[in-house]
Amino acid sequence: MKKPLLLHLLSFLLLSLTCTAAGDLVFHLPTDNKALYGKGGDEYYMYVDRTFEGQTTKPWQGGTWGMVRNPFRAGNGELYFSRMHEGIDVKPIRRDANGEPLDAVRPVAPGIVAYTCEDPRKSNYGRYIVIAHKIREGTIYSLYAHMASVSCRPGQQVTTRDTIGILGYSGVGLNRVRAHCHLEICLMINSAYDLIVQPPTNKHGLFNGLNLVGINPTDVLLACKHGQPFSLKRYFDSLQEHYRVRVPCVGTMDLLKRHPFLYKGKWGVRPAALDIAFTQEGIPIAIYPARQAVSTPQVVKCRPMPTLQQNCTVNRVKGSSKTAQLTASGLRYINNFLWLEGVYPPAPQPDSSTSPQ
Repeated sequence: MKKPLLLHLLSFLLLSLTCTAAGDLVFHLPTDNKALYGKGGDEYYMYVDRTFEGQTTKPWQGGTWGMVRNPFRAGNGELYFSRMHEGIDVKPIRRDANGEPLDAVRPVAPGIVAYTCEDPRKSNYGRYIVIAHKIREGTIYSLYAHMASVSCRPGQQVTTRDTIGILGYSGVGLNRVRAHCHLEICLMINSAYDLIVQPPTNKHGLFNGLNLVGINPTDVLLACKHGQPFSLKRYFDSLQEHYRVRVPCVGTMDLLKRHPFLYKGKWGVRPAALDIAFTQEGIPIAIYPARQAVSTPQVVKCRPMPTLQQNCTVNRVKGSSKTAQLTASGLRYINNFLWLEGVYPPAPQPDSSTSPQ
């Protein structure tokens, strides 16, 4: 690895600083738009422009989280979507006379600013901010994208009363009319990602969007609506497994070091392999010990769907439920979970200079 070790150590130190003083956190709305707690729908989420089956529409559902973009009809005639949206798009409620949005963006919970990108040309997120939040089950991250401006700095402690920037439309595919705050709440895949994928391919270090897997921010915000603290374990227990991937046990997975609640086996007993259970969207919700060793990752279980698996798994699994196997992008995704420095080199990475919007 050519990246100077000092830079990686500084990144890891920042990550470590976020891993102190665990507690119960209540998550709040990121702007003054309170419609999520009321009518919701098109009063809260920014629409997308869509043309499908000869009709042009502006569905607000495209601004929600999940498989909500690129509609298609399955063989049974049911409507499905093949493109994942890892966050929610919060529409502005204030604009100036020229239509420029004025809404201040605030952290959804107390934390430490982990990363800021102020050059909108470096990512299709545009200007974006990542904040680390320590909860009882480990550190999770909130990401705020398409900002018009950024008014915080890495290492800064922030609360839900602090303004970290102004909502905007920086990045790819946006205009002033569709300005919004793209909010993600994420887990970090691997705290050595900046060693796996380095500059110039990786312009954002640990906080590249490809190293963050998003959970549904709407679920988190609604779970805390009446002041209840958020529990990642309780939330994961409510999610449905879609596929399971068996992987070599090459050591303690970095994700398990940071979120040990995910492991459903007995600590201290090394299994032959590990089975990672994923939701349809690719959230790793549990990790089980497996008796049968494998040399490379392989799908061992997959929920049936009325369409090919690549259409509903962010193109990470292909085939039917009976013939399911990892796609090339699925293998890259899994290898990022497995990589331990000097132990399990991942497959070659694609250009990750931009992050998924």
